[in-house]
Amino acid sequence: LYGPHAMRASMAALDFQEVINFSFVEEAWERDYCGNEQPIRLLNPIASQLAVMRSSLIGGLLANIAHNAKHRQSRVRVFELGRVFARDAAVADGDLSVAGVAQPTHLAAAAWGPALPEQWGEASRPVDFFDLKRDLESLLGARAAGLRCEAASHPALHPGRGARVLLDGRPIGWLGEVHPRWAQALDLPHAPVVFELDAEALADRV
Repeated sequence: LYGPHAMRASMAALDFQEVINFSFVEEAWERDYCGNEQPIRLLNPIASQLAVMRSSLIGGLLANIAHNAKHRQSRVRVFELGRVFARDAAVADGDLSVAGVAQPTHLAAAAWGPALPEQWGEASRPVDFFDLKRDLESLLGARAAGLRCEAASHPALHPGRGARVLLDGRPIGWLGEVHPRWAQALDLPHAPVVFELDAEALADRV
């Protein structure tokens, strides 16, 4: 079984830094990045702008990149392993569950800036879809043979540069370049590349 500690170690070995973001986010993130017009609302938010529960980790990672870019970091690689929240009528109340709310754990990563650290031996180029696909293959190890990416539309991703991720024929997440509209809204001169995956599917299959 490929547990959370092993996933974190693998991501760190791939040159990503771990972040921990709030589970409650701006409503605009849910609408823009997830196409979610009916997010799960908090009864007593700690701040008016953090009023809904996240159904994706992507918004937090993009905010991390935007913050670093404003502080003159030219290359950012971050990941998060955390819960997301979605309506699901099949979920019952329990010690660790809330009726009507699914709480799966996702693994997400975002890269922005040069593909490689600055060095003499390699020309600088921006990180792209295929760089993160290779990182994903490294993360999967021997199971990478069952990895497939198929063209599909996602609200957070560039229409022609995003894909649904399949593992052994089962959809487990998304991979792609962030939509230029959202990159521009974050004042980023070029778009980050992201992936977000169902961590349980990874644990079962690595």
